[in-house]
Amino acid sequence: MSREPGRHRVGTPPVQVESRRWDLAKRAAAHQLDQMEPAWFVSYGVGSRRFFAIATWRSPAPLRVEAASVEELREMMREAELGAMARVGGPWAWVA
Repeated sequence: MSREPGRHRVGTPPVQVESRRWDLAKRAAAHQLDQMEPAWFVSYGVGSRRFFAIATWRSPAPLRVEAASVEELREMMREAELGAMARVGGPWAWVA
């Protein structure tokens, strides 16, 4: 029972490996949402396969939301904005 030697074994010639670009559509969707939302930094985690948004405005505590889809992320961003305004006592505090 012998195995074929691995490509990282000492003495084997180097092998060219093509890099892969994972989840291009989701990464593009995150980039587009990032452009549409100047008060948020939006990103997609290829390892976690989730969308993340971090508020770029001043708040008493860091504000970060994450979701499985762009639509869900936008909803959570709106909820976080309303919640932040309610805590600060902003002009739309009555909505929350």
